[in-house]
Amino acid sequence: MNLNFDEITKIIELSFAIIGLLLVVFGWIVPYKQSIKSANQQQEFEKKLLCAQWEKELLDNQISKFYGPIAELLREQDLRMALIKYQLGRKVIFQNEQGRISDLPENEQKIWRHFIDTYSIPVQARILEIIQNNQHLIYKSEMPECFKPYMEYVLGWELLDNQKRNGVPNHYEYYYSYNYPLTFNHYIEKTLTILLKRQEEIMEIYS
Repeated sequence: MNLNFDEITKIIELSFAIIGLLLVVFGWIVPYKQSIKSANQQQEFEKKLLCAQWEKELLDNQISKFYGPIAELLREQDLRMALIKYQLGRKVIFQNEQGRISDLPENEQKIWRHFIDTYSIPVQARILEIIQNNQHLIYKSEMPECFKPYMEYVLGWELLDNQKRNGVPNHYEYYYSYNYPLTFNHYIEKTLTILLKRQEEIMEIYS
């Protein structure tokens, strides 16, 4: 097949036109794909940032409205208990787990009753109030096993105290219960530590 000069020229021009069109198409496709990728990355970043903001707000509330206040009340109570033991000059209040307030000298009975009436029962009631009003802030939205015995402890001794004050007979002598669930204190401190550590990690995202 013999082509003349004009035909060859047209073929060359057509080839250049096709090449130019392909360059235009590819020149548009590549930036378009890059823009799509950048947009997806931006959306993913904004999604992570939004989740981090939500988690930060939850952590702040859990620490400031639930675990922090409860932990502080428990620490203050431990300090009061230590001061009373120091005041009495021994490491324990009662010598055995069946100890009753009548086993104490009269002056020590007054010290003990004052602690129970003025601090112990009111503080435990305050902690119970925090739990009841902020259950949505419980870590992982799971009610810990230690909460039930703690609530039973607080409500039970509040009842006995009110009965004693009003002359209602009950089968307990007026003394501090030894069935206090220490697992409650351990849970509060451990969870608060976890939340504070996670709060630090979240803050690094904003730094």
